[in-house]
Amino acid sequence: MTRKIKKVVVANRGEIAVRIFRTLQKMDITGVALYSDADADAYHVRFAAEALKLEGKGLSETYLNVRQIVHLAIQAGADAIHPGYGFLSESPAFASAVRKAGLVFIGPGEEAIRLMGNKVEARVMVEELGVPVINGATGQPDELFAQAVSMGFPVLVKAAAGGGGKGMRIVESEGELLDVLETTQREAFNYFGNGEVYIEKYLNNPKHIEVQLMADHHGNMVCLFERECSIQRRYQKIIEEAPSPSVTPSLRKQLMDAAHAIAANIGYVNAGTIEFLVTGDRFWFLEMNTRIQVEHPVTEMITGVDIVQEQLNIAMGLPLSIGQESLQISGHAIEARVYAEDPSHDFRPSPGAITYYREPASHEARVDSAIDSTGMISSEFDPMISKVIVHAGNREQARQKMIQILMEYAVHGIKTNISYLIDLLQSDAFREGNTDTGFCNRFFSPGIGPISYDNETLLPVIAAFFLVGSSCSSESAGRQLHYRLIDNCRYRNSELWHNLGYWRLLMNPRLRIGNHLVEATVLTKTDSEIVLSSQERRMTFRAVRKEKNLIELETDGIRQTIYFSFDEAGNAWIQHLGATHIVKFETQINEDEVHAKSHHAGIAGNGSVYAPMHGKVIKVHVRQDDIVDKGDTLLILESMKMENRILAPGRARIQQISVAAGDMVASDTSLVLLEDVV
Repeated sequence: MTRKIKKVVVANRGEIAVRIFRTLQKMDITGVALYSDADADAYHVRFAAEALKLEGKGLSETYLNVRQIVHLAIQAGADAIHPGYGFLSESPAFASAVRKAGLVFIGPGEEAIRLMGNKVEARVMVEELGVPVINGATGQPDELFAQAVSMGFPVLVKAAAGGGGKGMRIVESEGELLDVLETTQREAFNYFGNGEVYIEKYLNNPKHIEVQLMADHHGNMVCLFERECSIQRRYQKIIEEAPSPSVTPSLRKQLMDAAHAIAANIGYVNAGTIEFLVTGDRFWFLEMNTRIQVEHPVTEMITGVDIVQEQLNIAMGLPLSIGQESLQISGHAIEARVYAEDPSHDFRPSPGAITYYREPASHEARVDSAIDSTGMISSEFDPMISKVIVHAGNREQARQKMIQILMEYAVHGIKTNISYLIDLLQSDAFREGNTDTGFCNRFFSPGIGPISYDNETLLPVIAAFFLVGSSCSSESAGRQLHYRLIDNCRYRNSELWHNLGYWRLLMNPRLRIGNHLVEATVLTKTDSEIVLSSQERRMTFRAVRKEKNLIELETDGIRQTIYFSFDEAGNAWIQHLGATHIVKFETQINEDEVHAKSHHAGIAGNGSVYAPMHGKVIKVHVRQDDIVDKGDTLLILESMKMENRILAPGRARIQQISVAAGDMVASDTSLVLLEDVV
C-alpha cells in the first residue's frame, strides 16, 4: 500500500535539516523546519519552506519534546516526520507517537529501533546469529565495577541507548571507573533520555568499518558497501571515507553478509547502518544505528544513490529503486567534519559569533552546512559546523582535492579544526591508509599538528596583515589598522608620511599572532607591495588581486590566496594554507586584556579560575575551605553537549565558589577563587 507524502516536518536542526530539505525540494515536497529560541535565525529555518517555533527552554522542552513536535506537525498539516540523526531519531517512543497520530515516520519500525537502540539487547541477538561480538557486561554500578575488574582494564563505558560517539568513555584503571560511570549515566540521560550504561572490553586501536544498508516493505534489501570511520577524536568521527582502503573484497563480502543477516533477522525497513570493529581480517559487531548517519554523503558519492530520497520512497510504500546487482563502487569519497573547537587547547568547544564565513567556491566540493553566513554558534548544541565532501577517481586524488578545498574554507570569529584536518590528511599514515581508532591520540602529540610560529613560515601572513590595511581603508577596521601602522612606527599625526609612503625606512614592528610575539623586519612598503626579511632572507610580496576579504600575493613567481577579516576589536583574522591567525600589534593589547591576563590563576594556586568557554555548570566538586592539589577536579562545565572538567592549577584552599550547579556561565567568568595554603 502506498501513501503520498506532500509535506514533511524535519524534527532536527543544523546541517542534517538543510540536507533533508534539499531532497524534499527536489521531490517537490514541502519541508517544515522546527526551531527553538536559540535557533530563531538559523540557516535551516530560513532554508525551509515553512518554520514552526518550539516553545520552552533547553533540549528536553524543545527538540526532545515528543508531544510538542507531533502537535506542531499535525497543526502544520504535515503527512510525515523525518527525524534526521541524533535527538529523537532512535527513540521508539517518538516513532510510535508519530504513527499513532496518523503521520508517517520516515524510519524503521519502533520495535527495530528499540531492540537495536539498546546496545545490550542488540549484542545478545547478534551473538545468537553467529556474528562475533566483544566481551561486555551490563548491570548496576557495583556489578559493572566487579565485571570490569574481572574483565581487566582498559574497558569502555557506553550508553546503552547511545550513538554518534556520545556517552562513551575509556577507563584505564579501577580508581576512575565509578566516576566515569556516573558521568556517562548523566550524559546519556541528558542526551538520549535513558541513563542505562554498560561496559565492554576495550579493543586496542582497531579500525572502525560500517556497512550502509537500505530495506523496503517489499522484502528488498541492499548493502551500499562500506565506509571507514577510524579517524575519531573522543569517539567522535572527524574524517570518513568510502570505500575503506583496508577492506579486501573478501572481507567486504563478509561484512555485508553479516549486516544483511542482522537487518533481515529483525525485519528491518528503511536506512540503517551496521558498525564493526576490524583488526586484520577479523571483525566484531559494534552497534546498529537505525537512522541516517552523519557520514552518509560518502556512500552517496560512490554509489550515486540519494539515501534521503530512498528513505522517503520507502516511507511512501514504494520499492527500492536499486538492486544489489546494479550497485558498483565508483571512485573514492572523503568527508571531513568542521567543528567549532580549538585544537591548540585540547579541542575545547569554541562557541561564539562567526564574523566572516566563506565556503569553498569549487564546484567539486559538496558542503553540507549548518550556516550560510555570519551568525552565532550556540553552546547549547553539538559543535559541528559543516561537513565537506569530495569525490574523485581514486583515493589519492580525493585526498589532495580535500586538502585544497579545506584551504579555501574560511571561518573567522571562532576557533575551528580546519588546520588540524589538513594536517591529518597530509600525514603519511593517512596517505598510506594506515590509520585506526587510536590514530588521533598518537598524531596530536607535542611537535606534531600545532601551527608553526617561526617567522619565515608566517611571512605571508605578516605581509597580508600590512597590505590589507590599505586595501580596506574604507572600512572602519581597515582605517584603524592603517593608522596603527603609522602609530607603531612613530610617525603619529604625520600627514606628510601618510601621503608620501611612510614605509621607506627599515622598521621592526612587533606583532602578536595568536599568543606568540613576532618581530617583522619591514624594508619597504607601498599599497600593493611589501618587502620583508627574516633570518637574512629577503622576500617581496606583491598584491596581484585585492577583493573584499581576499588578497592574492605573489612571491618568487608563486601565487597564494589569503582570506582576511576584522573583528569589532580591530584584530585581523588572516587565513593562510588553512590555518587562521589572529594578528594585531603588540601595543594593541588594552588595559582590560592586561588586567584579565594578570588575574588568571597561577601555577602556585593563587587567584581565580575562569570558565574557558560558554557553558552550563553540571556539578561542583569542592566546597569552601577545601584544600585541593594540582589537577583536582573543581567542577564540571558542559558546553556543546560535552562535559569538561575544570581542574585546580596548583595546591590551594578554596576561598570562594562563585557558581552553582545549573548556572549558565560565559567565557572568562570567574568560577572559583583560590588562595595559597599557609
